[in-house]
Amino acid sequence: MKFKAMLCAAVALTLISGSSQAAGKLGVSMPVLSGPWYTAVLYGIETKAKELGYELVVLDAGGYANVDRQISQVSTLITQHVNAVLIDPSNPSAFNGVAREAKAAGVPLIGVSSPIVASDVPPDGAVSSSHCGLGKMMATGAKALLPHGGSIGILAGPGGAFWAEERLRCFKEAIAGTDLKIVANQATEQDVATALTTAEDILQRFPDVDLLYGADDTYGVGAARAVQQAGRCGKTKVLFAVLGEEAQNLMQDGCVDYVVAQKPVAIGGQAVELADRLVKGTAPNGEVRVIDPVPVQRSTLATLDLSEIRQPAGWRP
Repeated sequence: MKFKAMLCAAVALTLISGSSQAAGKLGVSMPVLSGPWYTAVLYGIETKAKELGYELVVLDAGGYANVDRQISQVSTLITQHVNAVLIDPSNPSAFNGVAREAKAAGVPLIGVSSPIVASDVPPDGAVSSSHCGLGKMMATGAKALLPHGGSIGILAGPGGAFWAEERLRCFKEAIAGTDLKIVANQATEQDVATALTTAEDILQRFPDVDLLYGADDTYGVGAARAVQQAGRCGKTKVLFAVLGEEAQNLMQDGCVDYVVAQKPVAIGGQAVELADRLVKGTAPNGEVRVIDPVPVQRSTLATLDLSEIRQPAGWRP
């Protein structure tokens, strides 16, 4: 049933994005499709694909642990003769074989959010933010929130997810040698309810913890809810990446203190535009576009341009 549902979703997106005179067909492979980040990325992809006349086939691997399934899905897209594949790789270094397969078939692979790292195949292209850069920006936020140091509880993200591990690695490097100390560090599935429980556990063990770090807004929203329920908004600071609608509401309520806001709508749209240029031979192979995120605090929220950050209210893939 799960596989059928996935195919139904793919067909639905094909019908929405396609036209009677389609320019071609693009495959999209994601480790998961749920959550504010992927909804915004898919909005960017679908909007630009519709503008350029491409049909879409969107496949969901069902989780970051399902690397083999995602590899198989990309291989399936290649054999279906799509013009290009947009992929957010759950493990960027695991796609060497399928990258060779795509190269042999003349199908460009474009990394979305994370680049594909294939040791013996030159990359076709990627559109992403630097996850290490994100971690460093989050460290800048932590230092601004706690200028005299303090304790940090980490909601690290999904186990094995490259983006989460890279952000945290660079965050840790950037706070090394300061008076900011990590007292708890937990990786969990990407789910708000799980993040809430994890944050509650950290607050129970360390009731005076100064800051909670969330890998993205799924974890950040869970952390902020826990802080809110404990009556600690403003006392335990909350810091994370990605600004979804609920994250914005919690920031307005004073329960989220610092967000490094990526631009997933822009990333998705530019990935399609790059794929189109690669298909037409008007872009150099190996082009990597880095979309810089922006730091957001409550004081700057009102002036923020959300058009590259979030899909319109109520939009669902």
